Amino acid sequence: MISAIPRIILAFLNTEVNDDHITTILLWQQNGIFPSARDCWECFQPPLFYFLVKTINTVTGLATYDGLFTTIQVFNFILSISISWITIWFISTLKLNRLLSVSLALFWALNPELISIGALATNDSLVILLGIITSLAFMRYLYKESLKMELVLFSLLLLLGITKGNGLLFIGITTFIICIKSIYTKQLLSIPTLRRIMLMIVTLLGIAYSGQYVKKHQEFNNPFITNADPSVEKAKWDTPGTIKFRKGVNTIKEAVFHFPIISLLETPYNKNGDDNDQLHRQNIWTQMLGQYSNYVFERHPTRWVSINNDMENFARANIILILGLVAFGIIGLILTFSQNRSTFNLTQVFHLVAISVFILFTINYSIKFRDFSFIKVVFLYPTYISLMALSAKGFSYWSKPKIFSLAAYKYAIIPNQLYIPG
Repeated sequence: MISAIPRIILAFLNTEVNDDHITTILLWQQNGIFPSARDCWECFQPPLFYFLVKTINTVTGLATYDGLFTTIQVFNFILSISISWITIWFISTLKLNRLLSVSLALFWALNPELISIGALATNDSLVILLGIITSLAFMRYLYKESLKMELVLFSLLLLLGITKGNGLLFIGITTFIICIKSIYTKQLLSIPTLRRIMLMIVTLLGIAYSGQYVKKHQEFNNPFITNADPSVEKAKWDTPGTIKFRKGVNTIKEAVFHFPIISLLETPYNKNGDDNDQLHRQNIWTQMLGQYSNYVFERHPTRWVSINNDMENFARANIILILGLVAFGIIGLILTFSQNRSTFNLTQVFHLVAISVFILFTINYSIKFRDFSFIKVVFLYPTYISLMALSAKGFSYWSKPKIFSLAAYKYAIIPNQLYIPG
């Protein structure tokens, strides 16, 4: 109930959109075919989310911009509540200390960025929910292989691939882990392996055509074209070069191998203009930390802005708390694996690989486009199950986890979470 309250309030009170996904559906309704990748700002996206909303609208008859906004709000609210419920359920299955279990459930279920995207008429909630379900299905499949679970797993991979570009990453991740297991069990050349190869081929063909990737390749010679072209010059190690957009990734060295925490604490939000005086706007880690800590950090949309000094102090407190939690979680995880290698099973490998691949994708995407608005912590959220599982393992290492539980609990209930934009 606690995690549902802010979602319910935002679903009913928010009137803003983050990016314009509604025009994509309007063009589809008007023309009878899915629009070309550059017909509108979000027309490059795969079609599943838009197909589902369009189908609902066919039944309800809400074909206007405002009607579509209402449909998406209700649809995303259901997705957001589902994500929250699965989050709490999954942590309850980890059999942690009760205080730690409750604290981590609140920490992950009440993440402000996760709450906010459930109310901003985006397609992010769908890919996150599918990523969570796919992770759970794959974990079960690793425990006990069966044809039924394979069909479920590859169906989910298909849905991920036609929902959002980063959903494609799960295909590589699951293939890699399955290959490791096949090699370890000496089944690389076997009937089950051949069956999985056939299923993967069918899945990839389904994604290629129904996900519009073939169409984009035919029209633009690029199946992965987005709504913006890369910056004039690719980011270099320590030479800024020419940037097409607002400065985000200035150099790879500054973006990946620095951590301007002082800049983040001094101004715990983004300035969205052309001025480039914020060091934390040019760093991937401080951008993700800021976005994760409070959903007024990005100061977008316009009404999602707070200039209240108390709000900024709450944001600073959240940032410091999260830094401590991340540090102790990672240290605990390293110590757990280094001291007891028997806990390092294939499921843990899956979690580590999934998070690593999504982080590398986010870094590469940020370096490619360079504007700070392309640095998005939400890109990591399809791996929410892996993030929860590894953080829980890291915290559970400590013999007296009470202090970490209280820190997580403090983060979860801090008033910054309950700010209602507008």
